[in-house]
Amino acid sequence: MPANFTNVEETGSHSTAQAGKELERCQQQANEVTEIMLNNFDKVLERDGKLAELEQRSDQLLDMSSAFSKTTKTLAQKKRWENTRCRIYLGLVVGGGLLVILIVLLAIFLPQSSE
Repeated sequence: MPANFTNVEETGSHSTAQAGKELERCQQQANEVTEIMLNNFDKVLERDGKLAELEQRSDQLLDMSSAFSKTTKTLAQKKRWENTRCRIYLGLVVGGGLLVILIVLLAIFLPQSSE
């Protein structure tokens, strides 16, 4: 009978050693999962910072585009006025030129007609 007790004790210690190895393996897996989760959390925080920076840059671009739009409208209005003014001046010059030509032609042909 003492042989049976020794065999049971060996089986018990073997079972305890196996349970210890299993526990150690589970602990190692838990540590790996914890490390992966911490890495993922760090990546999420990094992405959050980048998204905040992108949001800030997009707000700045929106402000800049709004200012650019106002500037272009003002500039377009100014150029339209300059273009209209140039057309008026050109019309006055052409009208004045035609008037001078008409006066010259009248001066040349009217005295000959009356003789």
